[in-house]
Amino acid sequence: MKEFLKQEILWALFILVVQIIAGFLVTHFILHTTWDLKSTISGYSFIVFWGLYLIIKICIAIFKRVKSQKGRNI
Repeated sequence: MKEFLKQEILWALFILVVQIIAGFLVTHFILHTTWDLKSTISGYSFIVFWGLYLIIKICIAIFKRVKSQKGRNI
């Protein structure tokens, strides 16, 4: 369980860093506006992405748990 949590936390941090770097590159080079971390984190796309990410991860974990329990009962 610890290994799974460690892997998921590292994966989420990697996605977060990539998302922040991509946001900086888009706003600085394409939109030619100033970039700040607050506007990136409080943006709707950021909030929706991480909300859906958590919901999907929870559903996958529940599905795996139910599937493994069905395998034990057989």
